[in-house]
Amino acid sequence: MVDESRIDIYNYIYGLLYGVVTENVYSMNEPQELTESDTTDGFIVIRVGDVYDNSEFKCETYGRVRVFVEAYIPPISRGRLDKAKYKTFEDGITNAINNEIENGNNAHFSIQDDGILSMDSNADNNANNAYFMYVKSFIVTID
Repeated sequence: MVDESRIDIYNYIYGLLYGVVTENVYSMNEPQELTESDTTDGFIVIRVGDVYDNSEFKCETYGRVRVFVEAYIPPISRGRLDKAKYKTFEDGITNAINNEIENGNNAHFSIQDDGILSMDSNADNNANNAYFMYVKSFIVTID
């Protein structure tokens, strides 16, 4: 049975994104109260799905989990997409994931490059602020 804490997975992804893409990175849910930086610069929320145990033999344990990275990008004005900010988030997240796939410095976690998905959408937060969303999803393997 894989015995990794879910918080370790959040910390792993947080470490890939914090300061590289933005310093406004949150785990599990978007914050109840947004800072001025969150509302003007945007923010990222990391969500971790169910951890599946893929162990085949005793003492040879490994698992997998689907991770979602949601980037919330504020509009320029009147609901118009800030294309430059959107591209910054999109490129930053993609580059952070690709660098980790290529370099893979973590002993317990790795990202599978064959299962990366992305999408975009619109969202409103609790304070009724409108955001454009960029979502990147991928599988993290636990060794």
